[in-house]
Parts: sequence; structure tokens; C-alpha cells
Amino acid sequence: MNWESLSIADKARVKRWQIGMLALALVCEIFLAADWYAFAAVVPFISESLNLDPAQAGLAQGIFALTYGIGMVVWAPFSRTVSARTLLLIGLAGTGLGMVLQVFVQNYTQLLVLRLGIGFFDAAIFLGNMKLIFDWFPQRRRGAIVGMILAAYSLAITLDFALGIPLTIAVGWRAFFAVLAIGTLIVAVVNLIAVRAGPAGIGYTGFRWEDEPPVAHLPVREVFRTKWIAVGGFGIAACTFAIAGTATWVVPTFIAVQNMPVESAALIGTLMGLSQVVFLVIGGYMADNLGKTFMIKLTAFLALLVAIMFLSSAIYPLPFSALVLFALLSGIAVLGGGAIFSLMSEKYHDSLATAAVGYAEVFGILSSFAAPWLMGAIIKGTGGFAEAFVAFAIIEALFLALLLVLARERRAGGLAAQPAE
Repeated sequence: MNWESLSIADKARVKRWQIGMLALALVCEIFLAADWYAFAAVVPFISESLNLDPAQAGLAQGIFALTYGIGMVVWAPFSRTVSARTLLLIGLAGTGLGMVLQVFVQNYTQLLVLRLGIGFFDAAIFLGNMKLIFDWFPQRRRGAIVGMILAAYSLAITLDFALGIPLTIAVGWRAFFAVLAIGTLIVAVVNLIAVRAGPAGIGYTGFRWEDEPPVAHLPVREVFRTKWIAVGGFGIAACTFAIAGTATWVVPTFIAVQNMPVESAALIGTLMGLSQVVFLVIGGYMADNLGKTFMIKLTAFLALLVAIMFLSSAIYPLPFSALVLFALLSGIAVLGGGAIFSLMSEKYHDSLATAAVGYAEVFGILSSFAAPWLMGAIIKGTGGFAEAFVAFAIIEALFLALLLVLARERRAGGLAAQPAE
């Protein structure tokens, strides 16, 4: 059974479910990212409360990525046999409980331990979301759909700044974390009740988006037999290094170097997040029409430009209007985010696609850890922000060079999936 074999009424029913599952996936992604970057949004307040220096603050933000990466390695093989609902439930429940405990943290060590735990379960949310999307949408639409999912990730970062900073100023960062904890647990309950495993899960037994017969139990090692895992991994790394570096250190740079009022931090953080939302949605549609490898290479180049742009703000006095413009343009660093994950589902069979996404994410997770920690350590060691952004630019240039070499289309491509109808 496939899409063309369905009646008009059945197609309409599937489309309604697609809308509902996409909406739920967007909400899950929002809480994943909100729990991750809540700390980044209120770094000055937590640093004051727990007496953190810049290096400690950078490590506390980045260390989340270590267990997120470990979680990807752990959950990726399970994604072949467990449902999207199971992955999402594990991730949301574990993350929500970790956020509850984080509300009561009293010192730096406790903060690190809890962020490590939350990161491990957050990985299950992301893979559950990817599996849910692959279940419910055909290949030809996945670039745009995944672009929307990643846009929700950036929207969460936006809301962390837009709502988290005013809430923290009003009632404290612990109350802000409590709101996120409660929201995450509520979404876990909704997921348990509502999620279904694609059209097959709502009564269309044997439904497949693709025409080829199912291939069962492909070994996980097949993921590593082609170069595409490296292309996806370095593509993700280029984006996540830019996200983590800018989310953590752009606002402190503007405050310290440009003498920006602290009250303007929420505006800048909000604009950076909204920029990512807009460019991720646009880029997702571009990926479905212009080619995924082209978009990945273009995005690495744009991430380098973003690094250079913010480097200039750490060196030269600029009017506030220029800072606003920089924030609005910062989202170009993730333009091809949807292309990366869609490429994984294109180059690998559906039975391996979610696992491939998980392993590729490990590259990005390492860069998410490295960016805030490395830049914070450089700021602490040199006393200046410019040196940190020089390192940012150098690393983005290395990612670009690697992708220009690796991301070349060849006919002999491994386990490529056929285009969906």
C-alpha cells in the first residue's frame, strides 16, 4: 500500500494526521532546545548566583553536548527497532525530571551533573522527532519539513531570550527553569497519548511512502560504509558551532565591547533566534529544489561569514543599528540545516536513516560543546573577545574546506533511497 493507492478520503485523513504529528514534533523540538539553551540565555544571572567565571559558564553550557552525543550513540541503534513514541517518551520524561532537579541546584558541580543527565535524554527527543518525520512524510518533502523542525529549535532559543530574561529578572532563573520543566513533562504526556507510527499506525497496514520492498535488519555498520555520514556530520558541526558560539558569547561581547545596555540583551537574543527560524524555513525549501550538497557547502561558507561579522563587532565600535543588523543576519549560518538531515534520509535506507542522523549528530554535538567552552577559555585567558571570535572563524574555515572536498555527488553512493512519490 502506498500514497497513490489511497482514496481521496483516506488521503485527506492522512494529511490531517500529518499536520497533527508535525505540530507535535515542533513542540517537542521547542522544549528540547529550550531546555538546552535556557542556561545560555540567563548566563549572567546564574553566574552571579553560583559564582561562575567565564570559563566555567562556557563549560556548563557546552558540557550538555557531551552526553547529548553519547545519547546519540546509545539511542541511534535502538531507533531501528523502537517506535518514535517510545523514543520521545523516554527523552521528554528524562529531560523533564532533570529540569525539575535543576531548579534546586546549589553549586557548580550539581549544575554540571544535571546538565550532563539532561543532555543524554534530550538526544532521544531529537531522534524520536526524526523518526516521526520519516514515518509521516515522503522523501521529496523532508527537506522543507526538517527545515521547519530545526526552525522550531531556533525559535526555542529565541523564546529563551525573549521570555526567559524578563521572567528571570522578575522572579529569578529558578522559576524560569521550573516553567520549562513543567512544560516538558506535559508534552511527554501528550506524546504518550497522541503519537502514531505513520499511516500504518492509523490503520493502513503495510503502508510505505517508497515503492521498493522493505529491507529489514540492515546492520548499523552500513551507515559508515559511505562518505555521507562524514558530510552530514561536518555539515551539522559547522552549523552547531555557529549556533552555540553566537548564542553564548555574542550578547556578552556586545555588552562588554559595544557598551550595550543589559536590557537590550533580550532583543538581540530574540533577533538572532528569529533569524535562524526564518533562514531555516527558507533553506529547507531551497534544499528540496537546489540540491542538498550544494546547500550544505553554501551554509558552511555563510557560517564563516557570520564568524567574521561578529569578529568585527569584537574589534570596532559600531552603532546599535549595526548590532541589530548583525543579529538579523546571523541565521544565514544555518540556512542548510534542513538539507543535512534530509540528505541522511536520501542516502540511507529508511531502516537506517534515523540511526545515520544520530551518528552524524555526534559531530555537531562535539562542536556544540567545543564552541562555548573554547571561546570562554580564550576570553578568560586573553581578557579579550576578539581572540575568541578569531578562533570561531578559523574553525568555520576548516569545516568549509572539509565539505568542499567531501560533499561531491557521485553515482556510486551506497545505500541510497529512491525518491518518494
